[in-house]
Amino acid sequence: MKVGVIDLGSNTSKLLIAQIKPFPGQQNFKILEEKSLPCRIFTLTEKKVLKISQEGSTRLVSCIDKFQNICQSHQTDHLIVVATEALRKAENSQEVTLFVEQQTSLKIKILSGQEEAKAVVKGLQTDPMINDLADYFALDIGGGSLEIMEVEQKRVCNIQSLPLGAVSVALANSSNLNLPLTPETQLKTRGFVRNIVQKEFKIYSAKRPHLVGTGGILVFLRQILNNPDGYMKNRSLNLSEIKQLAKEVCSLSLSDRVGRFPKLPSDRADVFPFGLITIIETMEFLGAQSITHSFHNLRYGIAQDFFESIEA
Repeated sequence: MKVGVIDLGSNTSKLLIAQIKPFPGQQNFKILEEKSLPCRIFTLTEKKVLKISQEGSTRLVSCIDKFQNICQSHQTDHLIVVATEALRKAENSQEVTLFVEQQTSLKIKILSGQEEAKAVVKGLQTDPMINDLADYFALDIGGGSLEIMEVEQKRVCNIQSLPLGAVSVALANSSNLNLPLTPETQLKTRGFVRNIVQKEFKIYSAKRPHLVGTGGILVFLRQILNNPDGYMKNRSLNLSEIKQLAKEVCSLSLSDRVGRFPKLPSDRADVFPFGLITIIETMEFLGAQSITHSFHNLRYGIAQDFFESIEA
């Protein structure tokens, strides 16, 4: 049994193809292929509301077509398509969803913030290193949203989905993503993130000994901090190192940023400093001095749910 999971994100659309294991353990499946495609779909209207353009809708269809071809090559039995913050919050969400479904013949499930966060935690718990932890905070930073989860004795006890994805924060705090971030823009961005986190996640049970996270910003952060070749052995990223990198990244224009960090694609590089600031402010709020990165993300959680359902 094979399943494909497509995640239509605000900045990137992603595919995971998984096959059920004959003798399942904590992770019921093995990964056959993963693929990401750039697909920024957010625009900010004059009324300061999020809208998906016709070009963005067309890009979504193009991504899904490519993913369907990959799924066909693997002869997948099922295909699950989910969407997160972009389609949760866009003012023309229903119109876009209908267009994409008509063009692809696939039904899109728009996850609530709670559903997204629970799936992220389930995905993280398929990671053997994370599954050994009982009590921790988890975060997932995407293009549109930031999910913060509190886990106690391996159970989710608190969830907040915040409009603090890297693209969302960038659009709210900068009118030109090609320029370096001035000290004023950095201060404005830090305050923007801090105020939302403090307001929406102000109550949690206790300090947790660990913070784990997933999301594209963390992937590139890990690549850059480990070494120029992107060697990915070290999963623990220190707050002090992240702050130092953020200082350098914010001082560079987009073109200089891409030149300085060649593994950082331009469609990530423009919002990368805003993602770093979001991570820093969240870590400081939670009292975390380090974060452990995992590749076991939302799509892993959805695949795990699917295989558990067919075994029940």
